[in-house]
Amino acid sequence: MKIQVIKKGGSLEDFEKDKIERVTTAAGLSQDQAKKLADDIGKWTENLEKKQIPTLQIRNQVVAKLKNINQFAYSAFVWYEKTKDRGLNSGESG
Repeated sequence: MKIQVIKKGGSLEDFEKDKIERVTTAAGLSQDQAKKLADDIGKWTENLEKKQIPTLQIRNQVVAKLKNINQFAYSAFVWYEKTKDRGLNSGESG
């Protein structure tokens, strides 16, 4: 089933595990850790049996899993998300 993410502004985009893998690798996870986390989030979204899911719900799952995998990556990801939410990362879309 194709799942769409409801962005903060209300727009929709297709759910992409690769996006989770990229941002968690950038936060400090190994490629293998990031792939497993992205796969776990993908399975979680499928188990919800919904066609659309808010981006915040996905972020919360990523944060919860990151905290258990790698404290440094967790802190980096949370910091980035906070600065992005404040518009401090100009040019980035989320």
